[in-house]
Amino acid sequence: MTLKTYPTTGHARPRATAEFLQISTVTLWRWEKNNPEFPKSTRISKRVSVYDAQEIRQWVKAQSAGSAGVL
Repeated sequence: MTLKTYPTTGHARPRATAEFLQISTVTLWRWEKNNPEFPKSTRISKRVSVYDAQEIRQWVKAQSAGSAGVL
Protein backbone atom coordinates (compact mmCIF):
# COMPACT_ATOMS: atom_id res chain seq x y z
CA MET A 1 0.00 0.00 0.00
CA THR A 2 1.46 3.31 -0.99
CA LEU A 3 0.69 6.83 0.05
CA LYS A 4 -1.23 7.29 -3.20
CA THR A 5 -3.44 4.19 -2.83
CA TYR A 6 -4.28 4.52 0.88
CA PRO A 7 -7.55 6.46 1.21
CA THR A 8 -7.45 10.05 2.40
CA THR A 9 -10.91 9.84 3.96
CA GLY A 10 -13.33 7.11 4.91
CA HIS A 11 -12.50 3.71 6.31
CA ALA A 12 -9.56 1.38 5.76
CA ARG A 13 -9.27 -2.25 6.77
CA PRO A 14 -6.49 -3.29 9.17
CA ARG A 15 -4.42 -5.06 6.50
CA ALA A 16 -4.43 -1.98 4.27
CA THR A 17 -3.57 0.22 7.24
CA ALA A 18 -0.70 -2.05 8.27
CA GLU A 19 0.65 -2.06 4.71
CA PHE A 20 0.42 1.74 4.60
CA LEU A 21 2.37 1.96 7.87
CA GLN A 22 4.79 -0.73 6.65
CA ILE A 23 4.19 -2.94 9.68
CA SER A 24 2.50 -6.29 10.30
CA THR A 25 -1.13 -6.51 11.34
CA VAL A 26 0.03 -7.94 14.69
CA THR A 27 2.11 -4.81 15.27
CA LEU A 28 -0.87 -2.67 14.26
CA TRP A 29 -3.04 -4.32 16.92
CA ARG A 30 -0.21 -3.97 19.46
CA TRP A 31 0.17 -0.25 18.72
CA GLU A 32 -3.58 0.24 19.14
CA LYS A 33 -3.57 -1.62 22.45
CA ASN A 34 -0.42 -0.10 23.96
CA ASN A 35 -0.24 3.43 22.55
CA PRO A 36 -3.04 5.71 23.80
CA GLU A 37 -2.26 8.25 21.06
CA PHE A 38 -2.68 5.74 18.23
CA PRO A 39 -6.07 5.92 16.46
CA LYS A 40 -8.50 3.22 17.55
CA SER A 41 -10.28 0.91 15.17
CA THR A 42 -14.06 0.74 14.92
CA ARG A 43 -15.87 -2.57 14.79
CA ILE A 44 -18.55 -2.31 12.11
CA SER A 45 -19.71 -5.92 12.37
CA LYS A 46 -18.85 -9.04 14.33
CA ARG A 47 -15.85 -9.82 12.10
CA VAL A 48 -14.97 -6.49 10.50
CA SER A 49 -12.90 -3.67 11.99
CA VAL A 50 -11.85 -0.50 10.21
CA TYR A 51 -9.65 2.51 10.85
CA ASP A 52 -10.47 6.10 9.99
CA ALA A 53 -7.99 6.78 7.18
CA GLN A 54 -7.82 10.49 7.91
CA GLU A 55 -6.97 9.82 11.58
CA ILE A 56 -4.21 7.41 10.55
CA ARG A 57 -2.73 9.96 8.12
CA GLN A 58 -2.88 12.68 10.81
CA TRP A 59 -1.14 10.37 13.29
CA VAL A 60 1.63 9.63 10.76
CA LYS A 61 2.05 13.35 10.10
CA ALA A 62 2.26 14.06 13.85
CA GLN A 63 4.89 11.33 14.28
CA SER A 64 6.94 12.81 11.43
CA ALA A 65 6.69 16.31 12.89
CA GLY A 66 7.66 15.07 16.35
CA SER A 67 10.85 13.43 15.10
CA ALA A 68 11.94 16.28 12.81
CA GLY A 69 14.84 17.42 14.99
CA VAL A 70 15.89 14.02 16.33
CA LEU A 71 19.11 12.45 15.09
